[in-house]
Amino acid sequence: MATLYLIPTTLNPESNNSALLPEQKNQIKHLKHFIVETAKICRSHIKHLGLDTALQELNIMELNKHKQDYSELIAPLSRGEDIGLMSDCGCPAIADPGSRVVSIAHEMGFNVVPFVGPSSILLALMASGMNGQNFSFIGYLPAEPDKRKTKLKLLENQILKEKTTFIFIEAPFRNQKLFDALVSQLNSELKLCIGINLMTDSQQLISKNINDWKKTKINLTKEEAIFLIGQ
Repeated sequence: MATLYLIPTTLNPESNNSALLPEQKNQIKHLKHFIVETAKICRSHIKHLGLDTALQELNIMELNKHKQDYSELIAPLSRGEDIGLMSDCGCPAIADPGSRVVSIAHEMGFNVVPFVGPSSILLALMASGMNGQNFSFIGYLPAEPDKRKTKLKLLENQILKEKTTFIFIEAPFRNQKLFDALVSQLNSELKLCIGINLMTDSQQLISKNINDWKKTKINLTKEEAIFLIGQ
């Protein structure tokens, strides 16, 4: 039976080879078909996997939020051929459009094999010092200031009542505005953790309470960042 392999990636394509376990790399050396988030980005990841097939001979199919026809994407599975699923960075189907492909593979009775690998969500949570027993990844906060402020108030109340840790991301060009809103609007007793360029040589993980962040100068523009708020 054909298998859909879920292959994690990092911000630095050259580190993908060391991020995967040796037995995982051996399992996927034969792959000729890939479903990816962005073809250009994932080609740089794939070329470091040590596949048996040359990069230019691979069938690389792009999936994004605008892709609606999944029949073409999963056609190799129907022919008995394995497929690798990759996102631009991180774990496939986590904060990434690949979940629908995984769902279809299950519905059609194909094997689904997730690989152990880097997840910025879990890495940041591990290093935050916040509650790892009750946490939620909520994707993006509203970009509109008033709606974001309302949402932050709701999250703040839940943190204070249930000690929930909330994890979210933002487009790099909006990181600084989000940081400024968090520091100015959240309860001063809450903690904010920021993971910056995780799994790269410039990685930073900084966790402080809001009061201490108010005394900190930081420029997050154009950086890849993940945010956590909690106690």
